[in-house]
Amino acid sequence: MKSIKLNYLILFLLASNLVIGQSMTLALEGEEWKGVKEYKVKGRNGFKFKEKLSFGNYASLDVDRSWTKGTEVTAGITQGIPTDEYYQRIITTNHIHKKQTLYFSLGDDAGNASRAYCVSRLDAKDFNVGHNSFSAVNLLLDLAGPGMESSNVFFTNIFVGPSAYGWELFLDNEAAVAHPKKYVGYLAKNDKEYYTIVPTAKVKSKKGKVSSMPFGSIGFIIRNKDGKALAAVSLIDNGMIYLMDTDPEEQLLLATTCAVLLMRPEDLE
Repeated sequence: MKSIKLNYLILFLLASNLVIGQSMTLALEGEEWKGVKEYKVKGRNGFKFKEKLSFGNYASLDVDRSWTKGTEVTAGITQGIPTDEYYQRIITTNHIHKKQTLYFSLGDDAGNASRAYCVSRLDAKDFNVGHNSFSAVNLLLDLAGPGMESSNVFFTNIFVGPSAYGWELFLDNEAAVAHPKKYVGYLAKNDKEYYTIVPTAKVKSKKGKVSSMPFGSIGFIIRNKDGKALAAVSLIDNGMIYLMDTDPEEQLLLATTCAVLLMRPEDLE
């Protein structure tokens, strides 16, 4: 397992350094990206200290990388409002305390806000969904394939506005880098409302030449269940977020998802 994690880390670092050294950007090809808006990300470098991520009309309102300690959400990542006594646990407190965590709230200039509760380096078998038939985790694991086993799962609950039901993000960190052409992650609320999160290794040079990285991935593309491209995030340098025009609530969800992917913990120990 240590060797797998080391190989994953090496791939990620080599891919990142190669892209940065050649001043490339994420390549988004085809008519499907016509009209996409690009937003440079501020606050990513050194963001572990008084971090304040911002891009376009969005900015982080609160960031906590140890939200399981002394907060109202110590009962675990949940389905429903985290402070609601009726919520159902998805991942137990015991599991969360042993993992890397991230909580942050993202807001737009119209006063809308979202909340994201993240846990990294989970084993697929750590999930504890109990009898919650509404949990999208069941859908996510089914879509990942029968017998899916991973020890580096990144999981997030995203709540947009006052909604009592969150969206669940499921991403295998190692597979996303090792198999960018095959792997698919998911953001889902149920079996009818979900998005795919696909790694991308395509880059564009300053001269406009598009090529693929020989290994690793340098960003993610988010599509709805019908395959329509709605957002993308580049992990190069400080990061870049790409958003298509959609309704404010969906755009906030997509913006939050991009921010989550950009800020997710990457320590593999």
